[in-house]
Amino acid sequence: MATIENCSLSRRQAGYNWLKSNLAFLLMLSALILFTSKSLYNIPIGIMSLIGLFRFIKSPALIWSTPVARAFTILFLCLWLPLLISFIDAVNYQRSAQTVFPYLRFLFAGLFVIQEIDKPHTLNKLKLVIFCIIAFWCIDAVIEFLFKTDLFGNPYRPGTISGIFYPEITAGHVTAALSPLYFESIRAHSKQHKWLWLLLIPLFMVVLLSARRAAWIMLAVSCSGFVLYLLKRSHYDKTLVKKLCMLAAVIIASMSLVVAAHKPLQARIQVTMGLFSGDYQAIDKATATRLPIWRTAINIFQDNWINGIGPRGFRFVYQDYSHADNPFFKNGQTHPHQLLLEVLAETGMIGLLGLLLFTLVFIRFLLQQDLVMALWPWWLSVLTAVFPINTHMAFYGSYWSSIFWWLLILTFTAASICIKNNCRQTAS
Repeated sequence: MATIENCSLSRRQAGYNWLKSNLAFLLMLSALILFTSKSLYNIPIGIMSLIGLFRFIKSPALIWSTPVARAFTILFLCLWLPLLISFIDAVNYQRSAQTVFPYLRFLFAGLFVIQEIDKPHTLNKLKLVIFCIIAFWCIDAVIEFLFKTDLFGNPYRPGTISGIFYPEITAGHVTAALSPLYFESIRAHSKQHKWLWLLLIPLFMVVLLSARRAAWIMLAVSCSGFVLYLLKRSHYDKTLVKKLCMLAAVIIASMSLVVAAHKPLQARIQVTMGLFSGDYQAIDKATATRLPIWRTAINIFQDNWINGIGPRGFRFVYQDYSHADNPFFKNGQTHPHQLLLEVLAETGMIGLLGLLLFTLVFIRFLLQQDLVMALWPWWLSVLTAVFPINTHMAFYGSYWSSIFWWLLILTFTAASICIKNNCRQTAS
C-alpha cells in the first residue's frame, strides 16, 4: 500500500516538476492559440505577468540581471513612459487608464519568459509548434474558401476569409506578422522534407484572400526581408538566387490563378491600384477612405503636439477635429489606422521620440551583441508587425500590442539563449 502511495506521489511530483519547467512554454503557446479570440489571450499573458511581477517584487534586481533583461526593460520604457506622460492630458482618463497601467503586463511577462525559456531545445520546440499552428490556421482558412465553411463550421464571407479567427477579420494580419518565423521553420527543415515548401502557398493564399491591404504590405516586408536573409546566409550564391526565382515564379503563378478565379479580389486589387493614380478620390478609395481619418489625426497632433491626447483617446475628439463633410464625422473612428499618426495624435512628439529611441536601442542591442543574423527571423517579425506605414489595427490597442510584445518577448528569449550558447554568428 505504501509503495502504491509513494508511486502516486512520485507521479504527481514528476507532473508538477514538468509543468513548472514548461509553464512559460505552455503559456506562450496558449497566448498564440488564443489570438484567434477577441480577448482570451489576456489570460495567459496575465498569468505570465503576475508571476513576473511576483519575482520582481521578490528580487527587483531581476530587471538589470542580464544584458538581455536590461535591454528589454529599456525598450519597454521607451514606449510606456510616453504613454504615462500623455495620460497627464488625456481627453478621457478612464479609457487611457485602461491602456497605460495594464500595459505594464508586457514588461513582467517578458521578464518571466526570458528567465524561464533558457534552453535551445525548448526554443526549437517552440518554433516548430508555432509553425504547426500557423500551418493549421492557413489550411483551415483555405478549406473555408474552397468549401464555404472551415473545420469548425465557421462560414465563408464573400470578399474575405477568416478561418478560425471568425468572426474577426484578422487572419491575414496575424499570419503576415508571424510569416518570418513560418518561413524560417520551412527553411530549417526543407533539406529533409522538401515538400514543406508547398506550405508557402496556403499562407500566401490566406494573406491575399483576406483582402486586407495592411496584411499585403506586411507580407511584402516579410518576404523582402527574408529573401535578403537567405542571400546573406549563402553569401549571394547564384544557385540559391535561381532557386528563389523559381520559387517566386511558382508562388506568383499560383496566386495569379487565385486572383483570376476570385472576382471580389480582382476588384480589390483594381481599387488598390488607385494609390498610384495621383487622383485624390482614387487614392482615398484605395485606402478604404483613410484620407479624412489621417487629416483628422494630423489636426489633432497639430493642436496637441507635445504629449498628445492620451492613448485610445482618438474616438473621443474625432468630431472636434473633423468637419461635417467628413464621412466618419457622425460615428467617429477608434484610431487613425496609421501607426505613426496614431503615435503622434495620442502621445505627441514625446511618443514619436520614444518610438525612435526604441528603434535605436533595439538596433544597438542587436549590433552590440552580434545577433543580427542569428535573430533575423525573430526581429523581422517584430519589424513586420510595426512597419511604419502599416494601416492595420491600433498600435496601442490591446490586441495588436499583445501580438507585438509577444513577438518581442520571443525575440529576446532567443537572444538570451543565443548569448548563453555563443551562437551569435549563426541563425538560431
